Amino acid sequence: MITVIGATNIDIIASTKTSFVPHDSNPSHIVMGIGGVGKNYAHNLCLLGQHIQFVTLFGDDQFGDIAKKECKRLGFDLHLSATPKGARSSMFLCVNNNDGHMEAGAADVTLMEEFLTPEFLEKRMDEINQSQLVLFDANLPVPSMVYLLDHCTVPMMADTVSRLKAIRIGQALEQAEHPRLHTLKLNHIEAEYIFGTKMGQDLTKINRRLHQLGVDYVYITDGSKGVHCSAPKSCQPNELDLTPIAPTCIVDTNGAGDAFISGLAFAFLQDIPFPEAADYGLWASKATIEVESVVNPNLLHELNTLLKKHINYQLQ
Repeated sequence: MITVIGATNIDIIASTKTSFVPHDSNPSHIVMGIGGVGKNYAHNLCLLGQHIQFVTLFGDDQFGDIAKKECKRLGFDLHLSATPKGARSSMFLCVNNNDGHMEAGAADVTLMEEFLTPEFLEKRMDEINQSQLVLFDANLPVPSMVYLLDHCTVPMMADTVSRLKAIRIGQALEQAEHPRLHTLKLNHIEAEYIFGTKMGQDLTKINRRLHQLGVDYVYITDGSKGVHCSAPKSCQPNELDLTPIAPTCIVDTNGAGDAFISGLAFAFLQDIPFPEAADYGLWASKATIEVESVVNPNLLHELNTLLKKHINYQLQ
């Protein structure tokens, strides 16, 4: 069983039909659906055959009812989730250019910030600690992330989500008394700002600091440039760059980062070692970029093909 702790949003995604023009109305294709970083993790991993215990918050409104119904339909175990009385649903709005890349995004996850507290987690910690793996996103408030870092006894993976929220994880790692984090996924911009001030592009320096703070494995993605991976010194090699796997076509880049960490989690459960685990993140991202939705329904086929290659390689 995997426990996912994170946001469930109502996503409104506009994709312009021509090149994006700022400060003007752009002809677009607009879709609305159920998203959120945590929900996307849970959905990806459910597609990969995992039993998901989802810890999230739903709005006490029509959108919250729709989101809860969809999560149940997908097969998530929601008994640790809650619907705070009178709370508004979390929302995410973004505009993509006609090449599928995001031009602007806006997130309102006040629901998570107000109600997913250390006290909320404490009541659920015994059950959370019965999981094989825990994934959480940086939509959690800093005190809640500190609580998880100090009290979760099973391997954890986390995603920084955005530049400003990356700072939260940096603060949580510094404030926790005994931080333990198996994997941290972030992009190159988030990596530069994770400790509050711009650290520049010295990834080795950033990795060293993260390892000192209790992070075992660090994956820093950089879009079309690939991913920079770092591991404890006991791994050889312990730091390297991997090239991306080019998508057949770019339809929508939303959800690619969520798919990457879902691929890492799948690799962890299959005992795939570093750095080969990064291949699963790269393949999951590629598969997600090629579809309009933030989750590719054929993700299991994509990663099973890669898993067979690794098994065949190991048997040779």
